[in-house]
Amino acid sequence: LRVPVDANDDVEIDPTGSKGLWDRGLLNGASNKCDLLSHFYVGEMVTSVQRATLIPGGSESLVYTTLSGSIGVLIPFASNEDYDFFQHLEMHMRAEYQTLVGRDHLAFRSYYYPVKNVLDGDLCEQ
Repeated sequence: LRVPVDANDDVEIDPTGSKGLWDRGLLNGASNKCDLLSHFYVGEMVTSVQRATLIPGGSESLVYTTLSGSIGVLIPFASNEDYDFFQHLEMHMRAEYQTLVGRDHLAFRSYYYPVKNVLDGDLCEQ
């Protein structure tokens, strides 16, 4: 989730925030909503999220842990070429790789909402 860019302008205009109580968005929604940049179903309850640098001088990543003790990492891609390569690899792996229970991988990762801007490293690792 990311706060919209113009949210800071609203705070500068009305620092008390009382205007935001009465402003309603479309269909009586919230006046300020966060933007959903990516979505990915982990399959377990995430208990901790930490921002960390895995390599000295490298880009920051999100490291998360789950209730059953799994550790996962969300790492940003450095270039669009890498993203395109792994996206095609994931697409072909979904078509070729069969799970033990016969469940569709994309349906699992999109359990509540469709997968958005995230590639599954566990599937590509197979």
